[in-house]
Parts: sequence; C-alpha cells; structure tokens
Amino acid sequence: MSNHIIFQLGTNNWQREGEFAPGSGILHESHHNVYNGMKDTVCYSVYPSSHQTSQDPLVTILKLDHEIPICESISPVSSYRFHSMTETVFNDYIDYLMAATEQAMLAAEAREGSTISTVIAHHSFLNPLIMTRIKNKWRTQGRAVFKLVCFVHGTALKMFAHEKEGVDPAYPLRFLSFMQREGVFGPNSQVDLCAAISNEQREKFIEIYDQYPQNKLVISPNGYSSEVFKPTPELQRERSAFLSTLKATDIVSQTTVGAINTMADKVVIFCGKFADWKRLDIVLRAAKKYEQEFNVATLIMGSGPKDAIAFYHKMAYDELELKQTYFLGPLPQPLIAAVNTVADIGVYPSRNEPFGLVLIECLGCGTPVIGVNSGGPRDFVTPAVGSLIPECEGEALVDALYGEIKTAFTEDWKSSKGQVAYDYAASNFSIASQCENLLKDIAKC
Repeated sequence: MSNHIIFQLGTNNWQREGEFAPGSGILHESHHNVYNGMKDTVCYSVYPSSHQTSQDPLVTILKLDHEIPICESISPVSSYRFHSMTETVFNDYIDYLMAATEQAMLAAEAREGSTISTVIAHHSFLNPLIMTRIKNKWRTQGRAVFKLVCFVHGTALKMFAHEKEGVDPAYPLRFLSFMQREGVFGPNSQVDLCAAISNEQREKFIEIYDQYPQNKLVISPNGYSSEVFKPTPELQRERSAFLSTLKATDIVSQTTVGAINTMADKVVIFCGKFADWKRLDIVLRAAKKYEQEFNVATLIMGSGPKDAIAFYHKMAYDELELKQTYFLGPLPQPLIAAVNTVADIGVYPSRNEPFGLVLIECLGCGTPVIGVNSGGPRDFVTPAVGSLIPECEGEALVDALYGEIKTAFTEDWKSSKGQVAYDYAASNFSIASQCENLLKDIAKC
C-alpha cells in the first residue's frame, strides 16, 4: 500500500500507439512516470481518446466515439472544437467524463486499499470542474477529501481570451461565462492550488480568473524527460548516416518527396503542431533565404489537420520551391531527440508560446535554440543557449529569423553553446525536479 496516492485527469491523449500528442499530453505522461518512480507514491492517470487502449491498471483511457474535444481551432489529433458542441452534447460529455472518472478513482482506491490524497486536473476548464463536483459530492458522503490541483496549460486560456475579446465569431462568449457561473476559480474555489507553466501564463490566468486567490497560484516550469532528450555523440559524428534513415514524405498523400540531403553542412529543425500561432510559415519563408546562401537541410517535425498540412506543403514546394526542406510528420520522442541531437539550431518563432517545452527538449540534446521575445521562452532562453528575436509579424519577422539563423551558422553556435545548452537544461528543467517541486508546493497548501 502506498502512502501517497495521486490521481491525474488529462484533457489530451498521450504519445503512444503511433498517435501524435500535444504538449500537455506529453507532460501528463511524463509526470505519471516520474510519480510512479517515487518512493511510497503511486499515480493513476485518466485521459480521453477515440483510438488508444491500455492494459495498465494505473492508466484508464476514457473511450470516445468522436475526436477529443479541443479549445483551439487546430490540434495535431483533432478538429472537434468545444464551440461546435450543442448544449445537450456538451452537458452529456461532462456527465460522461464525471461518471467515468469517479469510477476510475473508486477503482484506484479499492486497488490500493487507501484513499486518494492528491488530484491533479490538467487545463483550467472541464477537468477542475469535474473534480470540484466529485470533491463536493464525496464531502457530502463523508468520504475523505483530496487536495485538488489544477495544472494550467495554455490552450484553455487562449479560448477564454478569444471569448473575452469578443472579436472572433468562432469564439462566442459561452464557456468563460459557464466557468464563472460554476465558480470553479471563484473566491470560494475548491481548487487548492493552481500551477502555471510560465509567468506569462500566470498573468493570463489572473486576467481570466481575477477572483481566484493569487496566493494559491504558483509557477511550475515545464520539465522534460532528460532520459530521452539527451545528446547522442555517435549520432552527431555519423550525421549523414542518420539523416539517410529518415523518411521525408508528403504527409497529405503519404508519398515520398525525395531523399534528405545527407551531406548538408547545416541542419535546422522545427517541431510543433501546424497551428498559425506556431508560425511555421515564417520558418519556411526564412528557409527560402538561407537555402540560397548555405547548404542546409530543414527538418519539420509535427502535424495538424489535413488542410493545414496541405497548406504548408503547398507553401514549401509550390510557392517557395524549397529544395532542402523536409516534412517528417509526427515522430516518437526518442526519434525527435535524435533529430534534435544532429541539428545545428532549433527554431521556434511561436507567437506568445505558453511555455515552450520543445525548446527545452532541444536544449537538452545540446542544440541551441532561437525563439521569439514573447510568452514562456522569455523565462528561460538566454544568450548563453540561444537567442530571442523581436516579436513582430510578416517580413520583419522573416528577416529577423533569417538573420539570427545566419549568425548561428557563422558563429557556430552548436560548438560554442551546445554543451552549455545541455548543462543548463539538465540542471534546471528536468521533469523529476518539476514534479518534486510541485509536490512540495502541494504539501504547503
């Protein structure tokens, strides 16, 4: 029997069974594994999926007959937006999640012969709502009441911000007012602690939920799996051989688009979902400039809805006529780590990135990064490990990114900053440290 039973409720799928996962799903899985490696601690996890399965008694997958509902308009695994739901479908979905989650919690307690001490609800939307309802229900039944923690990610806050602005007709005021009526993050909130992934997200949370007690809000910078994302020196020495193993495909038609230039002098990488705010278009337009000056292979990891995939492929090959830019599609984490290792620079020009875990993972593999001076990367990208270009738009951003990539090449940042990047990530952003620090914060509340 474990002294500490943790129960996590996630919003997104994990990266398994050949299915790509967004950052919050990857973090949920990483936390699950770290907690279960701690002494006298066991962690149970629940998340929804229409495809994945589990034989693990510690992992329950809530089976859906539709795609996972999402807050934003673009996701690598779903296009089913909450705003497309009717009120009946939305309420039915809440009822299903609550019933299935409570069943999983009761099963976990029965298996352990003890009560759940801590519940972590990922995202500041339905999961803390569901757990608040279960907490209140159990209290009236005289059951032991758990500590409730909300791990705040970016996408729900983006949805609420869109609603609050009232500009985009795709985001009518609906779910923000719903959450306010429910009082999940009101002055009498049953959420004992909220953990935001960056100072930027902390401020955005306060803007949305201004009545939540700020003394219950902490910063918990995203950690990365240092066992997966670490330098592999032999790959770097044999870069050409490794590049020859990669499959560059048109992930719309699933056809090969040509062999990767294994003799490229430099390698630039991008990893992320194909959403407009990730600004992959800026990477492609910058590639048009540096391809004309350097022998560079640009590797794009990630995916999105079919129309987004088609859009970026058309831009790369038909409009810009890029010769050495390759779409690799969604990759498992060990392969992402390998690509990170052989790269000279990782480029991530996202607009107001909630945190930027992909940047940390890149640093963990000993590769410097270029980000934008907005959002989470402002908290951790320093001149010693890379740079932040000014937040701007259009051609100004293309020129800024191109200029910084050119500097990274001419100054050989891989040699001068690579080891520093690895040491910095390993010392400050391991997933184990994040979990340990979060549990310390939970113990205080």
